[in-house]
Amino acid sequence: MKLSDNDKIINFVSNIYQKKSLNYRDFVFSSKDSCKDKIFVLKYGNKKKLPHYINEAIKKGIKGLVVDNRTNVEDISSRIPILKITNLNEKINAFLDQLYSYPARDMFIIGVTGTNGKTSTCHFLAQYLSKLFPRKNIGIITSEGNGVYPKLSLTSRTTPENHLLYRQYDKMRRKNVQILIIECSSQGLHQGRLNSHSFDVSILTNINRDHIDYHKNNENYIKSKLLLLQMTTKHIFINESLKNLEMRNINAKKVFFKDNSQRELMDNPTIPRDLFTKFTNIYGQNRKINIIDVINKLKPIPGRYHFLNGSKRERFLVDYAHTSSSFLEVCKHSKRLVSASLDNMKVLIIFGCGGDRDKEKRVNMAHHAKKYADFIIVTDDNPRSEDPIKITNQITEALKGESNYEVINNRKSAIRRSLDFARNNYLVLLLGKGNESKIIYKNKHIYHNDIKYVESLIK
Repeated sequence: MKLSDNDKIINFVSNIYQKKSLNYRDFVFSSKDSCKDKIFVLKYGNKKKLPHYINEAIKKGIKGLVVDNRTNVEDISSRIPILKITNLNEKINAFLDQLYSYPARDMFIIGVTGTNGKTSTCHFLAQYLSKLFPRKNIGIITSEGNGVYPKLSLTSRTTPENHLLYRQYDKMRRKNVQILIIECSSQGLHQGRLNSHSFDVSILTNINRDHIDYHKNNENYIKSKLLLLQMTTKHIFINESLKNLEMRNINAKKVFFKDNSQRELMDNPTIPRDLFTKFTNIYGQNRKINIIDVINKLKPIPGRYHFLNGSKRERFLVDYAHTSSSFLEVCKHSKRLVSASLDNMKVLIIFGCGGDRDKEKRVNMAHHAKKYADFIIVTDDNPRSEDPIKITNQITEALKGESNYEVINNRKSAIRRSLDFARNNYLVLLLGKGNESKIIYKNKHIYHNDIKYVESLIK
């Protein structure tokens, strides 16, 4: 009888430990974690780094190694037992599912993807569903926190690595989570972190150009997003702007919802009202709930269309807008706000662009800012390995011929400078970082949070 790959791994590890009963504590999936006396399961990735990860884990005391069959193990510094599995990356979730005894099997799972609005949609949806189904525990996995809503722990990735996802599922099962919302990044989908998943519902917020540095072209980026829809069994809620998008291998029923960007000015444009209405019509028909009242009571998401008002009439709008499309939407919405104001407000935009990312958006964002701002301050975002001055120079190249801008690379100094404008009838848009807590300069991470820093200045 031919063994499944899961059984091969179980038998391999059972022979090493001389025991039949195994659990997740017997395994480790990163050489940075505690490795002593564990089995190291290593996904296939950067060929140059794989030997380093393996030798690092060996030095920490692993008892065995499970790798993809493409991994070269000839140069490792040990004779530990090794098992090679064909296409391990594609099969690792099936193994984790068995290892954790299918932790999410009884949960209603909702996946959310798109270029802009993923995080906001997840958090607003968690709030909304807690009112629609008050007796159900709502689990959430997003870039703005993981856990049983609203008690969330901080996270460093939008869609965590496979083993970290299953660890979250196991925690949520122990807390009796019945509805689980997962924010699905294009990288996470492409890297197979969500392989072997079955989503009851998926939501596609929109698709615009993004992450070209990773996906190489827009076609690959879109393909990665559509993987979520192919894993969905019941309903797919799709922004109606994508009606003409070619979607193959889709078995779930499509439901199109209206975009919110042109709604009345008093609305938070990040709340997907039509989506929630249509979701309720399908999954909450028997619920006695006033949809409009519930939506109007939803709390804003930190760093997403986040307004801050100061004691000297300062008015700031902090937003995570870091793509050309989200940047443009915030600019448009803000221009509508100041046009409707009775005191002839103006707009100041503070922004920068991240290093080691799509460089085309530096020019695009500059053009958007030039069109909608009365004054612009160009500053640092996350330069990463790039020279921050070169990044701001590329942005200001597109502002040539304009006199209404300054370059202040230090982000805190840029925000302090904006106070002069905020106290003189300007709405200040502070864009790009939202609720992030650090600025990355090469290998140095400097603590900074736009919201907290503005609050400290305008008390």
